[in-house]
Amino acid sequence: MAVFEIVPTSFVAGDTLRFTISVADYPAPTWDLTFYAESGAGSFSQASVDDGTSHSFTIPASTTAGIATGRYFWRIRATDGTIVETVADLEGWIEAHVNPAAPGNRDMSSQARKLLDAVQATLENRATDGQLAMSIAGRSISRIPLKELLEWEQQLKAQVAVEEGGVNVGIGRNLYVRYSPP
Repeated sequence: MAVFEIVPTSFVAGDTLRFTISVADYPAPTWDLTFYAESGAGSFSQASVDDGTSHSFTIPASTTAGIATGRYFWRIRATDGTIVETVADLEGWIEAHVNPAAPGNRDMSSQARKLLDAVQATLENRATDGQLAMSIAGRSISRIPLKELLEWEQQLKAQVAVEEGGVNVGIGRNLYVRYSPP
Protein backbone atom coordinates (compact mmCIF):
# COMPACT_ATOMS: atom_id res chain seq x y z
CA MET A 1 0.00 0.00 0.00
CA ALA A 2 1.33 3.42 -0.94
CA VAL A 3 2.20 6.01 1.67
CA PHE A 4 1.82 9.40 0.02
CA GLU A 5 4.16 12.33 0.73
CA ILE A 6 1.20 14.68 0.43
CA VAL A 7 -2.54 14.40 0.99
CA PRO A 8 -3.83 12.35 -1.97
CA THR A 9 -6.54 13.76 -4.22
CA SER A 10 -8.69 10.64 -3.92
CA PHE A 11 -9.15 7.35 -2.10
CA VAL A 12 -11.52 4.38 -2.06
CA ALA A 13 -13.87 4.25 0.91
CA GLY A 14 -13.04 1.15 2.93
CA ASP A 15 -9.29 1.37 2.21
CA THR A 16 -6.68 2.51 4.73
CA LEU A 17 -5.53 6.00 3.80
CA ARG A 18 -1.88 6.78 4.64
CA PHE A 19 0.17 9.90 4.02
CA THR A 20 3.03 11.85 5.59
CA ILE A 21 3.35 15.63 5.77
CA SER A 22 6.39 17.75 6.57
CA VAL A 23 5.75 21.35 7.60
CA ALA A 24 8.89 23.35 8.41
CA ASP A 25 6.98 25.78 10.67
CA TYR A 26 5.30 22.94 12.61
CA PRO A 27 7.88 20.16 13.11
CA ALA A 28 7.13 17.01 15.08
CA PRO A 29 7.43 16.31 17.97
CA THR A 30 6.96 19.96 19.04
CA TRP A 31 3.72 20.26 17.09
CA ASP A 32 0.86 17.80 16.63
CA LEU A 33 -1.21 17.94 13.45
CA THR A 34 -4.81 16.87 12.87
CA PHE A 35 -6.36 16.24 9.45
CA TYR A 36 -10.00 17.36 9.07
CA ALA A 37 -12.23 16.54 6.07
CA GLU A 38 -15.83 17.62 5.66
CA SER A 39 -18.66 17.75 3.16
CA GLY A 40 -22.43 18.00 3.25
CA ALA A 41 -22.48 14.20 3.58
CA GLY A 42 -20.34 14.10 6.74
CA SER A 43 -16.89 14.58 8.15
CA PHE A 44 -13.92 12.70 9.56
CA SER A 45 -10.63 13.59 11.20
CA GLN A 46 -7.37 11.94 12.16
CA ALA A 47 -4.47 12.98 14.42
CA SER A 48 -0.94 12.42 13.18
CA VAL A 49 1.86 10.47 14.82
CA ASP A 50 5.45 11.69 14.84
CA ASP A 51 7.75 10.43 12.11
CA GLY A 52 11.02 12.20 12.85
CA THR A 53 10.15 15.85 12.25
CA SER A 54 7.33 14.85 9.86
CA HIS A 55 3.74 13.93 10.66
CA SER A 56 2.36 10.55 9.61
CA PHE A 57 -1.38 10.00 9.16
CA THR A 58 -3.11 6.62 9.01
CA ILE A 59 -6.87 6.75 8.59
CA PRO A 60 -8.00 3.17 9.18
CA ALA A 61 -10.28 1.22 6.87
CA SER A 62 -12.83 1.03 9.69
CA THR A 63 -13.12 4.85 9.51
CA THR A 64 -13.13 5.22 5.71
CA ALA A 65 -15.62 2.34 5.24
CA GLY A 66 -18.47 4.50 6.51
CA ILE A 67 -17.54 7.58 4.49
CA ALA A 68 -20.06 8.67 1.87
CA THR A 69 -18.74 9.07 -1.66
CA GLY A 70 -18.09 12.55 -2.91
CA ARG A 71 -15.75 15.49 -2.53
CA TYR A 72 -14.51 16.56 0.91
CA PHE A 73 -12.75 19.81 1.75
CA TRP A 74 -9.74 19.08 3.96
CA ARG A 75 -7.47 21.20 6.11
CA ILE A 76 -4.74 20.66 8.68
CA ARG A 77 -4.61 22.19 12.17
CA ALA A 78 -1.53 22.30 14.37
CA THR A 79 -1.13 22.57 18.13
CA ASP A 80 1.81 22.67 20.52
CA GLY A 81 -0.48 22.18 23.52
CA THR A 82 -1.06 25.90 23.97
CA ILE A 83 -1.39 27.43 20.51
CA VAL A 84 -3.82 26.07 17.91
CA GLU A 85 -3.47 27.22 14.30
CA THR A 86 -4.91 26.22 10.96
CA VAL A 87 -1.88 25.63 8.74
CA ALA A 88 -1.89 28.21 5.92
CA ASP A 89 -1.80 26.80 2.38
CA LEU A 90 -2.35 23.26 3.62
CA GLU A 91 -5.91 22.60 2.47
CA GLY A 92 -7.65 21.21 -0.56
CA TRP A 93 -10.14 18.69 -1.88
CA ILE A 94 -10.13 14.90 -1.63
CA GLU A 95 -12.53 12.59 -3.46
CA ALA A 96 -13.98 9.52 -1.75
CA HIS A 97 -14.83 6.77 -4.26
CA VAL A 98 -17.36 3.97 -3.78
CA ASN A 99 -16.48 1.23 -1.31
CA PRO A 100 -16.52 -1.93 -3.47
CA ALA A 101 -17.20 -4.07 -0.40
CA ALA A 102 -20.34 -2.15 0.58
CA PRO A 103 -23.62 -3.97 -0.07
CA GLY A 104 -25.93 -2.92 -2.90
CA ASN A 105 -25.77 -2.37 -6.60
CA ARG A 106 -24.31 0.83 -7.98
CA ASP A 107 -24.16 2.24 -11.45
CA MET A 108 -20.54 3.34 -11.83
CA SER A 109 -21.19 4.93 -15.21
CA SER A 110 -20.26 8.57 -15.70
CA GLN A 111 -22.96 11.11 -16.52
CA ALA A 112 -21.69 11.22 -20.11
CA ARG A 113 -22.03 7.41 -20.42
CA LYS A 114 -25.58 7.51 -19.01
CA LEU A 115 -26.55 10.28 -21.44
CA LEU A 116 -24.95 8.45 -24.38
CA ASP A 117 -26.84 5.27 -23.49
CA ALA A 118 -30.09 7.27 -23.26
CA VAL A 119 -29.50 9.04 -26.59
CA GLN A 120 -28.67 5.75 -28.34
CA ALA A 121 -31.70 4.04 -26.81
CA THR A 122 -33.89 6.95 -27.98
CA LEU A 123 -32.45 6.75 -31.51
CA GLU A 124 -33.14 3.01 -31.53
CA ASN A 125 -36.69 3.53 -30.17
CA ARG A 126 -36.04 1.41 -27.07
CA ALA A 127 -35.59 4.13 -24.43
CA THR A 128 -37.09 3.69 -20.98
CA ASP A 129 -39.25 6.39 -19.41
CA GLY A 130 -36.30 7.29 -17.19
CA GLN A 131 -34.02 7.73 -20.20
CA LEU A 132 -36.59 9.81 -22.07
CA ALA A 133 -36.91 12.07 -19.03
CA MET A 134 -33.15 12.78 -18.94
CA SER A 135 -32.15 16.19 -20.20
CA ILE A 136 -29.30 17.62 -22.23
CA ALA A 137 -28.70 21.37 -22.07
CA GLY A 138 -31.96 21.74 -20.16
CA ARG A 139 -34.11 19.92 -22.73
CA SER A 140 -35.72 16.52 -22.29
CA ILE A 141 -34.21 13.89 -24.59
CA SER A 142 -37.71 13.03 -25.81
CA ARG A 143 -38.12 16.58 -27.17
CA ILE A 144 -34.76 16.96 -28.95
CA PRO A 145 -35.03 16.79 -32.76
CA LEU A 146 -33.33 13.85 -34.50
CA LYS A 147 -30.58 15.99 -36.06
CA GLU A 148 -29.58 17.40 -32.67
CA LEU A 149 -29.73 13.95 -31.06
CA LEU A 150 -27.30 12.65 -33.68
CA GLU A 151 -24.96 15.58 -32.97
CA TRP A 152 -25.18 14.96 -29.21
CA GLU A 153 -24.47 11.28 -29.80
CA GLN A 154 -21.19 12.12 -31.57
CA GLN A 155 -20.16 14.60 -28.87
CA LEU A 156 -21.00 12.14 -26.10
CA LYS A 157 -19.17 9.29 -27.88
CA ALA A 158 -16.01 11.40 -27.95
CA GLN A 159 -16.38 12.35 -24.28
CA VAL A 160 -17.03 8.75 -23.22
CA ALA A 161 -14.06 7.55 -25.28
CA VAL A 162 -11.82 9.93 -23.35
CA GLU A 163 -13.28 8.89 -20.00
CA GLU A 164 -13.26 5.16 -20.60
CA GLY A 165 -10.27 4.56 -22.79
CA GLY A 166 -8.07 7.56 -23.19
CA VAL A 167 -7.94 10.50 -25.53
CA ASN A 168 -7.01 8.55 -28.65
CA VAL A 169 -9.71 5.89 -28.51
CA GLY A 170 -12.31 6.04 -31.26
CA ILE A 171 -11.70 9.57 -32.47
CA GLY A 172 -9.36 8.92 -35.38
CA ARG A 173 -6.03 9.96 -33.91
CA ASN A 174 -2.83 7.96 -33.78
CA LEU A 175 -0.22 8.04 -31.08
CA TYR A 176 3.36 7.23 -32.09
CA VAL A 177 6.04 6.34 -29.56
CA ARG A 178 9.75 5.93 -30.12
CA TYR A 179 11.75 3.90 -27.65
CA SER A 180 15.48 4.38 -27.40
CA PRO A 181 17.22 2.00 -25.01
CA PRO A 182 19.66 3.66 -22.59
